[in-house]
Amino acid sequence: MTAGAGGPPPAARRPSDKQERRARLYDAEVWPVYAGRFATMALRALVPRPGARVVEVGCATGLLTVELAGRFDPASRITAVEEDAGDLAHARARVEADLRAAGRVALEQAAPASLPLPAESADVAISNLAVADAADPGAAARELGRVLAPGGQAVVTAALRGTWSEFLDVFGDVLREQERRDSLATLERYLGSLPDGDTIAHWLEAAGLREVEVVLERWEVLFKTAREFFFSPLVELGPLSRWKEIAGRGDEMQDIFFFTKEAIDAYFAGMVFPITVVGATVMGRKPGG
Repeated sequence: MTAGAGGPPPAARRPSDKQERRARLYDAEVWPVYAGRFATMALRALVPRPGARVVEVGCATGLLTVELAGRFDPASRITAVEEDAGDLAHARARVEADLRAAGRVALEQAAPASLPLPAESADVAISNLAVADAADPGAAARELGRVLAPGGQAVVTAALRGTWSEFLDVFGDVLREQERRDSLATLERYLGSLPDGDTIAHWLEAAGLREVEVVLERWEVLFKTAREFFFSPLVELGPLSRWKEIAGRGDEMQDIFFFTKEAIDAYFAGMVFPITVVGATVMGRKPGG
């Protein structure tokens, strides 16, 4: 691991306007009600040690990164890895402006399943949502295990099956009413692919970690209307694109979302629309050390 943040690496891509907008919305809208809650869970599970080598997988815009810098002593060094160029640019600016983090955090652009770090080079590995959201979560978990030194601690947070259930129940009802059998079958496959706590524990165990423990927490995110829900950055930057794929294309997709919006407003008339979040913190240790 390198010690300083320095300038952007030569291979770093300049963020697009779309990526810049996404990063700003993440900070303002997604972090307070969603990602930040998971980060708090992760911080509760950490066991800081002096002079630790810390790797953060999927640092997003660096909000958790600077908290980690405050949590570990000045002799510790942090490498924060992020795939998205826009998020990484925001993380770099945040780190350079934070007295706790400046000079102690190295930022790298890479995917969770391809960490630019040597084997056994970290004492602590933490991932707030990124491992579970990776294209191949198992591969991302194996990378976490690879970079951990013997005796090292891993902390992973994830949204579990049951998150978004209020919307998904109404969505499924609309697909049935519209006799969209192909979309219903796709929805069932999607629901089956969502992880539970045992699934994530298995990812870490398959990566060679032991003493794996899962801690659950539930909360709700409230929306005044279905329109507020569909246009919220939390949904827009999160699962909306996948839900659109399930609904179909063109006018068919538009119709399904129109009927779903109408159904939500009818079912929850005079009330807020609550969305459940089922969060997990999964911890493990690499044997030895």
